[in-house]
Formats: sequence, C-alpha cells, structure tokens
Amino acid sequence: MDTGNCFVVEAHQQVVGYAVLEYTFYAQGFISLLYIHPNYRGQGVGTMLVRYLESVCQTPKLFTSTNLSNVAMQGLLVKLGYMLSGVIHHLDQGDPELVFVKALR
Repeated sequence: MDTGNCFVVEAHQQVVGYAVLEYTFYAQGFISLLYIHPNYRGQGVGTMLVRYLESVCQTPKLFTSTNLSNVAMQGLLVKLGYMLSGVIHHLDQGDPELVFVKALR
C-alpha cells in the first residue's frame, strides 16, 4: 500500500488545485490536504479532485478533516456524501477540527 500521493490540477499552464492522499490515519485513506486557487474556487475543481481521490483510494473508507471555520470545505464534503465522524478540540485555538468520513465500498 502506498504511504501517500499528491495530485495536481492544471489549467492554462498553472496549478489551480492540488490534494494529498495518504494512509497514515489508522491505515485508512485520508485527504490530508486539498487546496484550490482562489480564482478557481466554485468551478468544480475541488469536486473533481475529491472524486478522483475516492476512485484511487486503496481503503474502503476515506477520511478528511477541516476546521469549523472552513464552511466552504464542509459544504463540499456534505455535497459529496461525507459524514461527520468526530471533533478534535485544541489543535487550533478556538477553531475545532471536524473529521469527516465516506464509505467507498
């Protein structure tokens, strides 16, 4: 099993988004990083990247997390069928980390 991979989306010869998929979270697939260039947000790049990660994930569940303040990421995850799995307090002061999961198989 891979320990992780980085995936990049380019448009007009520039990177517009990237994501990192790894397997260090309890040996489960975990999206540890998802970034979309501000000029390309809301255009489906995040959806495309997450769907791709789901297709290559080597485990039956895929996890990710985001801060409570990151409403856009929470909306993307809910739209794609992810469910809240837990909350981690005290990583970022006053901004809890929300853990999400999706069953892939």
